[in-house]
Amino acid sequence: MRWPMSPAQRLIADTIRERRRGAIIWILGGAAVMVVMALALESELARFEGGREALAASVQAGAEAMRLLRWPAERLDTLGGYITYHNVTLFAYFLSVYALVQGCRAIRGAETTQVLEPVLATGRPRTAVLLERAIGFGIVLLTIAVGLGAGLTLAMAMGGEPNAVGSFLTAVACGICAFVAYALGVAVSQLIGTARSAAGVVALAVTVLYLLTNIWDRIGALGVIRFVSPFYYFGQSRALVPGHGFSISAAVTSLAMSVALLGLAAWAFERRDVGAPLWVRRPGPLALPTRVQRPALRRLWSAILLRERTGLLVWVISAGFGMGLMAWLEPNVIDVWSKFGFTKNLSAIDPRFSPTDQYLSFAAEILAPILAALVVTRAAAWIADLDQGRVEIILSTPLSWARLVAQRLIALLVEAALVIVGAVAGLVIVAVAVGANVRIVGVLRLAATTYLLAVALGALAALLVAWLRTNVAVTAMSILFGASYVFLLLVLLFGWPDWLAKLSLFGAIGHPYLRAPPVEGLVFLAVLAIVSAAAAAAVAQRSPKVR
Repeated sequence: MRWPMSPAQRLIADTIRERRRGAIIWILGGAAVMVVMALALESELARFEGGREALAASVQAGAEAMRLLRWPAERLDTLGGYITYHNVTLFAYFLSVYALVQGCRAIRGAETTQVLEPVLATGRPRTAVLLERAIGFGIVLLTIAVGLGAGLTLAMAMGGEPNAVGSFLTAVACGICAFVAYALGVAVSQLIGTARSAAGVVALAVTVLYLLTNIWDRIGALGVIRFVSPFYYFGQSRALVPGHGFSISAAVTSLAMSVALLGLAAWAFERRDVGAPLWVRRPGPLALPTRVQRPALRRLWSAILLRERTGLLVWVISAGFGMGLMAWLEPNVIDVWSKFGFTKNLSAIDPRFSPTDQYLSFAAEILAPILAALVVTRAAAWIADLDQGRVEIILSTPLSWARLVAQRLIALLVEAALVIVGAVAGLVIVAVAVGANVRIVGVLRLAATTYLLAVALGALAALLVAWLRTNVAVTAMSILFGASYVFLLLVLLFGWPDWLAKLSLFGAIGHPYLRAPPVEGLVFLAVLAIVSAAAAAAVAQRSPKVR
């Protein structure tokens, strides 16, 4: 016998059901990465001269030089210490980014899809709706944490250092950290025009908090910012690191921050109009008539750019900021490498390129996953357009399905070009400022090849969206792109033959900052782009206007 569900239980269950696929991906992907890293470390220990202590010393040097990206790094001579530094810290960051996006969509996204109004029409209080959405997502995060804990337990056992309790406590700390980001997303989205714009702003804020927390003891008085960063309190719970444990006080502080942010969000939600932010600039009584038509609205691709201008600006700034930070680390990295003799090893590998060239090449190649993330985000927006009825409206005009696909791709390629320009500008400007020698030819080659990669990924995304027409397409893209990137890392970690790297979408471009990419890789990306775009237009043309 099935018991009838209360309105609160229905909202909680609906939240869980909507995010079940994402939870499964996080669990399987996170567990797989942890297990692979444990096996990789075991393989590296077997080959590394000097054993654990020597390997830990070499990794510690790089960690100190690049602590802006990951910190703290302690007891790297143990599997628990290494996997916490190398994997868990980044997992907490990316899970927080996922959570903040869901927080921005929890209320504002439901308004856009016109799901919220029927719920409120039943008399359900706004605060209750917000709270029930938060409880539902909290259960999703707890499920992800349990799954990640199981993966960590397996990884630790396979690495010869079983620690089930520490594994699950570490995973719970990740979930608590992400829940703070979710609450921040819910709160900020009440103040900003759309859920997408809010997600861009909050993602930038969370990224800055993550980076500054890693170097809080090196930035003087600005280091006080750590006390409002969920990553600082996450760092207090390192249950897998010998000599550390789970900090109850840090967990309580993070949960208190979440409650405070949700309280602020509830206060703003009660005082604003549905579909509008808390503060809306209203025209005065003598305001002149506003011209509705804009030249940018005459074409769909430019109208898309106009609509997404705030989010696009955040993407460009974030890409430039991130690449600039990588360039800013160059002197410290080279200094540490010199002290440990790594620069001699790098020069011996390929004397044509200096250690600075090789470091900048590594930094520049982060642009590829940034573009992949942009493509996935835009594909999710295409699905949202179909869900929210915008596609039906567009196709009621003389615009055909094939032209709609083309216009979307043009908008995406313009966005990709702007993100590349922003990223390259950040890298070059900061690199020159810190005194690094920049290879201009390498920079131009990097921009051209990564743009071709973006074209191929965008066309492939258009095909999957036209074919699947649901969020399954976004899930499939995330898995495909993630697996492709992880496979490339595995080739490097395990020293597999170089030709295997060409089986990865990201491996097709090689190392463009240092040398010309392989011709077969460029041909593969070009063919993939042409075939996928043509297939996307053909499939879409045979599709109904609504789902």
